[in-house]
Amino acid sequence: MFIDSIQLENFRTFRSSTIDFVHPQQDFEGLKLPKPRLPNVNLLLGNNGFGKTTLLKAIALAALGPAVRSSGIFPNRLVRREPETANAKTPPQLHDKAVIETRFTSHPQDQIPSGIGKLESRVEVVRKGDLEELNWAHRDEKPWHPIFSSSSAAFFFVGYGATRRVEKRERVDMGSRSSTVFARALRVQSLFEDAYSLLPFNSWLPEISHSNPSRYEEVKHLVNQLMGSSHYRFDGEMEEGEYLYERGGLKVPFGVLSDGYRAFLGWIGDLLYHVCMTAPSGKKLRDNCGIVMVDEIDLHLHPQWQMTVLETLATALPNIQFIVTSHSPLIVGSLEWMNIIMMQPGTRQASVAKRIEWAVHGLDADQILLTDFFGLESTRAPGKKRTLKELSLKARGGDSDAAIDLLEAMSSGMESLK
Repeated sequence: MFIDSIQLENFRTFRSSTIDFVHPQQDFEGLKLPKPRLPNVNLLLGNNGFGKTTLLKAIALAALGPAVRSSGIFPNRLVRREPETANAKTPPQLHDKAVIETRFTSHPQDQIPSGIGKLESRVEVVRKGDLEELNWAHRDEKPWHPIFSSSSAAFFFVGYGATRRVEKRERVDMGSRSSTVFARALRVQSLFEDAYSLLPFNSWLPEISHSNPSRYEEVKHLVNQLMGSSHYRFDGEMEEGEYLYERGGLKVPFGVLSDGYRAFLGWIGDLLYHVCMTAPSGKKLRDNCGIVMVDEIDLHLHPQWQMTVLETLATALPNIQFIVTSHSPLIVGSLEWMNIIMMQPGTRQASVAKRIEWAVHGLDADQILLTDFFGLESTRAPGKKRTLKELSLKARGGDSDAAIDLLEAMSSGMESLK
């Protein structure tokens, strides 16, 4: 399935906001949006505290449908609390509940009755004293019945929080994971729990290599495609229980790769596990349809990698709807404005989400930082800004020496090289 839109009421930083998403089957004409070059990528952008991660959590809860009631996810201060008013005697307003209303486009993989092209979800987070509980509040539950089966390929979605820790192979207990937590809730657990760990390749891929060699080859191909040609290559070779990654003739085990590679391969390994487990029989892995959410997609990635990572993901898995967050202008520049959803401040510390029609694809990082997507007046250090302003004013007043100094200052740093 793909998410079409979500409406949030009193959900943390959102007092009332409706957000539309792009996906391969979206009605772009109905949304009055040009179809983007990458129709399966949504970037959530905005300052810290404006609700990017909150929106990922809301999507995760909505995607659980009626299974949200017994998912094992425990809400924590999801119901919005209004800020205190100027009158200190007036306590902050406490809402009784938050509401998440969502519309999804179904896919044959979702196994719902024929004729139902759209799915609707209404989840309420109800506050009871200091506690909150999740309730399914939509009138029609029947189309969602396949979601209660852990082995079903229907309703594929997975989410990754900004804290992505890969579990040690010897500590992975696959039986415990499958028996104690609902499978679909498990796939979004790291959005709600910082301590949740991801599955490494060596905890599940060796078994696939024996039981399903063709799937194993697909996984290897996808790993190399997702990594890109300028990075390490994965051929399935192992040493002392660890997979090796080769570049320039040097083979390196996962545990001693740099933070950037481990961060990326960590969630890629977990994602491909879930893609393998949910791929319909007889279908290629790249044919799997669903939603993948990643908080801080650029985490630890070199700027050169940030410029290509989303296009690589979108091309390798074209039927996956990616919803990611980032603060990187290089990530922004790799997309078009239709792909970008801005979190902006509303009234009384609430957030609103909207698109900004600004042709941003292909601009350099400095140009992007000066657009409304980031709103910076300058990318220079404050001291340098003052120096340039002072020289500029003198030059405008006819000081020829200041004009020369201005040109030199604009092309050099402030510190001495001696």
